Amino acid sequence: MICDYFVIRGRELQVDDLYLRGGVYEYWHGFNWLALVALAAGAGTALVGLVVPSLRVLYDYSWFVGFAVSFVAYYGLMKWQTEPKVPAMEQAAQP
Repeated sequence: MICDYFVIRGRELQVDDLYLRGGVYEYWHGFNWLALVALAAGAGTALVGLVVPSLRVLYDYSWFVGFAVSFVAYYGLMKWQTEPKVPAMEQAAQP
């Protein structure tokens, strides 16, 4: 959410679209699967420290590791996505 709000969307929030079906924040059947992949990447990276003793530091600092990995993964996945949704009001205003 931090990456999406501050980096991807540049601190611009479409408040009305938070409550609309088909709005800019709905994604696919109400789930942003790219965000779930980023979450799994961050959690998985941190949990590797439980399995591999030499990487225990990843688990010891799991909040920071998970945040950093998820942040970078989410940014990369959202930039890789083809075309972001544009609200109807902005589409009408564009020439």
